[in-house]
Amino acid sequence: MEKINTAILMKESKFDLHELFFSITQHDSTILFGNETFIRISGYEKDEIIGKFHNIIRHQDMPRVIFKKFWEYLKLNKPVVAYVKNKTKDGGFYWVLAVVFPMEDRYISIRIKPNTAIFTVVREIYFRLLMAEAKSDMDESQKLFIELLNAYGFDDYDHFMNEVLLAELLERKRLLTLNRSQEHDYSYLKSDFKLDVKSLYDISKVLLNEYEKWFTKIESLKRIKSIFEDKGYLLRTLARDIVFLSLNASVSSYKLESDGETFGVLASDIRTNAKQNDILIRNVHKTTQSFTESINEMIFLVSYLSLQMEMVTYFIKELLDESSEKLNENINILNELVMQYNEKLIKLPNIFDKLIRINILNLEELEKQLMYLGYVQVYGIIESSRLNDDRLGFCEIFSQLKALISKTSDEISLMKDMAENFNVDNKNLMNDSKKIEVLLNSFKSQIIKMKKMEI
Repeated sequence: MEKINTAILMKESKFDLHELFFSITQHDSTILFGNETFIRISGYEKDEIIGKFHNIIRHQDMPRVIFKKFWEYLKLNKPVVAYVKNKTKDGGFYWVLAVVFPMEDRYISIRIKPNTAIFTVVREIYFRLLMAEAKSDMDESQKLFIELLNAYGFDDYDHFMNEVLLAELLERKRLLTLNRSQEHDYSYLKSDFKLDVKSLYDISKVLLNEYEKWFTKIESLKRIKSIFEDKGYLLRTLARDIVFLSLNASVSSYKLESDGETFGVLASDIRTNAKQNDILIRNVHKTTQSFTESINEMIFLVSYLSLQMEMVTYFIKELLDESSEKLNENINILNELVMQYNEKLIKLPNIFDKLIRINILNLEELEKQLMYLGYVQVYGIIESSRLNDDRLGFCEIFSQLKALISKTSDEISLMKDMAENFNVDNKNLMNDSKKIEVLLNSFKSQIIKMKKMEI
């Protein structure tokens, strides 16, 4: 008997890569709804699981600190992502990547099959947390959790969630592309209701395709974000080097018996210019920080929406395959979720537009400042060549200044080109977002129409 029980506990309830399941719960975690895939994988009948607390499927191998982290995010009305090992009715298990979205009066949890190398790492982390929780309290477990995340290169749980979600979605899409199944033929549908559901399905597929287009831009967005951060840091370093040169020029000018005043004025001009440049570069840095934060937000909104829309499409397909002639009310809840996150997404291109224009203005002002600094540098070279004795190194100082001006000018040109190129892409995103809004409104109208027909 013990061997049988052990075998059951080790039995994995398998599901296919393409399958998605979701559940809707109240804020106290009472299950209000689960789609057909969720019910099948859990091993319960629908009437056995609806109305129960979500911990009915909680597995004993899950560290308590993970659920503590879950509730911390949800109580702040923030979405949360976590790998979760769930328990089936017969005592078996199944692993998922769960993404939970808080809404006004409920939570929506969407789950996919984990496929990345990170998943292997997480199972090791969870095992160590379980061992720690068996010996110590929750505070120690939480401390260890952060230490383990840091050890694997994650700054905090936010960083972990963002990396995990993106990695799992990218790998999922890659594998689905390799194993793409043939589109189901629904030409046999006859009833008005099923034909209306098919129309809903068609709109959802177009919407999914639109979000997929945005999703394919994620790697490009990450690259742009990284380059802007690097260039912004480099500009600040170059500005600091120019200030140091101006100080060297000032010190050397005091040591000159004659011509010291001329070099003192040149050094003062360089220092004044460098301070003005520093203000502009700080502005560029501040704007770039806002820009990269907005890019981060876009990356994860697009990830969320891509997953949500895939879930909507999958759920409608389940409705098409069912015998029911009544529209499931939960399609409206899923649609509300998509519209809620889409509303956040469509604001971002306008924010990008504003930030890009501010950055370009600052960069153009920097170019003017560098042009003036170039005149100072040329005059400094001329004056240095007139010195009979250059033991104080003015020729070297102004030669270094020339190199710094050239390098800074090149970096500014690169940043401007990047900003202007991104602006072109951003205009396309603005147009795409309008198209998505039209499609979402059509989707909503179709749901309303079908609901009216049921009355």
